[in-house]
Amino acid sequence: MTGADPAASPPPDPTPASPDPTGAPDTSPELASTPDQAPAMQLPPPPADPTGPPGWVAAQPPTSSNRTAIVAAVVGGVVVVLLVLCLGLVSGFFLLRDSETTASDPEATAPARPPTNASPSPSLSEEPVVQGPQASAYPAEKIEDLNRVCDEDVYYPELPKRAGKAPHPVVLLLSDTPGLRRKNDTYYYDLGLSKKVEQTWSSEDPKVVQIVACLDRVSSGSTIRTCKFDDPKPQSLPLVRTSWRLRVYETATGRKLLEKKMTGDDQKCPYVVLVGADKKIYAEVSDRAAIAALRNLVTK
Repeated sequence: MTGADPAASPPPDPTPASPDPTGAPDTSPELASTPDQAPAMQLPPPPADPTGPPGWVAAQPPTSSNRTAIVAAVVGGVVVVLLVLCLGLVSGFFLLRDSETTASDPEATAPARPPTNASPSPSLSEEPVVQGPQASAYPAEKIEDLNRVCDEDVYYPELPKRAGKAPHPVVLLLSDTPGLRRKNDTYYYDLGLSKKVEQTWSSEDPKVVQIVACLDRVSSGSTIRTCKFDDPKPQSLPLVRTSWRLRVYETATGRKLLEKKMTGDDQKCPYVVLVGADKKIYAEVSDRAAIAALRNLVTK
């Protein structure tokens, strides 16, 4: 038997090849070992390429040093956010205090001045105040109602005007004490006592009166004389000089027909007198002076 040349063929590999489950030939290089060298350490397989579109490079998994840097960055960001919030609160507090201080300033609370060229704002229309005499809301039913012509600047439209044929009936209303007024019923006696004279100069029916004469005491002066009275008890009262004012009105319209100053020319002590708290007697306008002042208005 001819022996084989040992140099011609290598000895067979004692380790059997692992079967390839796919059945494909094994093309990976094999590391051969020699009897003089130890077997080489088998390297781990290289990481498989990640799936993805061509040209995409996968990020490397973070190492422990990278994790520390990420945690530090997150903590730093939180600190920055907290600082920003704190600064915002502090600045808002100072702004609030500044606005409160500004609001407390008198100039800040003063209302804004309107522009000079601004048109005036519309205002509610106001009814004009009625000037002069006003019509009475009710008719005159008694002579005392005519006192309002003297004291309240009132007239009675339903009464007759001073027109037509004379005479024009008149009443003389005397006020020698503030707030009190009375009708003079006797001043016309020198003209007669007939019913016609009475109705002309001192009518009791207000519906026929065309003229109201108001005679008011204005002022008083020195003593003229002292008058003595026995009833109800003996006493002496001074008779003083007095000034009066005469006003004459048309009862139907309130139109003033006459106004004049008059002097208390009746300087005789009266038989009967109404005395006030001042215990004085005021010289009155005489009957003849009153008739003379009214005659033209009544008889013409």
